[in-house]
Order: sequence, then C-alpha cells, then structure tokens
Amino acid sequence: MAESPPGLETVACDLCGGDWSRPFARRQGMRVVRCLGCGLVYVSPRPGADAVQRHYNSGESSRIDYYVAAEAADRRSFSEVLDRAAALVPGRGDLLDIGPNIGTCLALARERGFRVHGIEINADAARYCREVRGLDVIAGTLEPETYPAGRFDVVLMGDVIEHLLSPSALMGTVDRILRPGGAVLISTPDISGWAARLLQVKPVEHLYYFDRSARLVRSAGLEVVAVAPLDRYHNLTAMVHSTTCRGLFRALAPAFRLARRALGDVVVKLPLGENLLAVARKPAS
Repeated sequence: MAESPPGLETVACDLCGGDWSRPFARRQGMRVVRCLGCGLVYVSPRPGADAVQRHYNSGESSRIDYYVAAEAADRRSFSEVLDRAAALVPGRGDLLDIGPNIGTCLALARERGFRVHGIEINADAARYCREVRGLDVIAGTLEPETYPAGRFDVVLMGDVIEHLLSPSALMGTVDRILRPGGAVLISTPDISGWAARLLQVKPVEHLYYFDRSARLVRSAGLEVVAVAPLDRYHNLTAMVHSTTCRGLFRALAPAFRLARRALGDVVVKLPLGENLLAVARKPAS
C-alpha cells in the first residue's frame, strides 16, 4: 500500500482483504476507491478510530436537532421497515437498534410491542434517548462482548453501516448476538444508483458504499431474504439541518420556513432509489 497522508490511514478492502483498487470518486479532499477484487467501494486513506469518535460527538454529524426536526418523516420511513421486521418475527421479542440517534425508530418499535434496546456512538443522543424517551440506550459502539450470544430477535441498522470502520467485523458481531431465526434489517445508500452517487458520497462521514449484491450480509453467514430499494420520507423542517447539500438547503431556509407557515410541515417520499434495504435471517439451526 502507498504511504498515507498525515492524520489518515490507508486500508485494505474490509470485505475481501485485497489492497488493489482503482479510483471511484474524490470528494471533500478525500479519495474513494473501488476494490478490484470484490467491487466494494470505500474511502482510503481515511481517518482513524479516534477521529471518527470525535467526529460523531462534535456536532458535525448525527446532530440531534436534525433528527428532532425529521421525526415526522422518519416515523413513516421506520414504520415501513418495522412492518418487514414484524412479518419475520411475529412474536415481536427483543430488538436492538444500532445507531438510533434520538430513538424515533425505537419508540415506534416499543409502541408495536417489541422490547427495545439501542447503542449509539453520539453520547448526547444516547442521553436524549434515556432521559427524554425513557429508552434503554447505551453510549458507545457495538463490540463482540457488549451483548451475550443469541440476545436479540431483531437487529436494525438504519443508515449506519456506511459510517463504520469495519462493517464486516460488526456483521460478525450481529450474527453472534442474533437468536437462531432472528432477522437483521440494514438500510444504506445504494451506490449503484445515480442518486446515491450524487448525494451520498460524503467520505468524511461515509467510509463504505454498498450495492444490492448483499455480499457483506452473505459473508457473515446470514440468509438474504430480500434486497430492495428504500425511498425514505423527508420533511421541509429537517432539510436545513441536513449534511446533504448543506449549503443549498441553508440558502433555501427562508423559503422552507415560508412554505411551512403556508402549508404545514410537508412530508414527502422522494422516489430517487437513493437507498436500499437488505433483509436477512440467521439460520434457525
């Protein structure tokens, strides 16, 4: 591997371990590459673990004000994901949300009868979940020893896996903590589509980029149930806080506020094919 610039580390492919790649994009002064062995798209060189931890506790990303503003739209998006989870686990059971931020999905899952738990890297957001919503959410990152084997019936990861230093390591832990027959549901930008390539290549935040092949899920030994497009709901109130097209949305903030006064908080689903939802199960035996 080539020598990394100061403060960054060059990494091999997290999926196949290969260190041969070709350029895919360059954004925010950072390089995004595609693995020549398996096709995984990832950032290299990239920040190390300490820098990532500081980033998500600095207010630059995963901001509470955005998720509070987006709750009306997020409840609709999460409702569709939970419909799929409930179909796979009819008895509800124990559900873990990895990266719940302010706990909108967890609160909705609790309303539906799941016993809910969460783990959140943003310490302020984890505190919000506990103190404002009364949710069982711990601050930190999921490690192999965080929960015992076979602890959960459902694991959710909503727009999380693209942020991780090692998605494959996390998927190994997810496989371990799922009960036999349990389900994992993962949403992430679909890098094979034009919308994700235009809007979601943000290498300071998104370190990995996935397509509908679900190679990562299969590599963890899980059975893929479905991989489908997932178009999320959005609302005017939250757009000014978004890290996507931040400058444009902030410039349009007066127009958004005027529209909200005239029309209310408009919630729309944008049919862009920007995200995908991978649904998988742990074999029953």
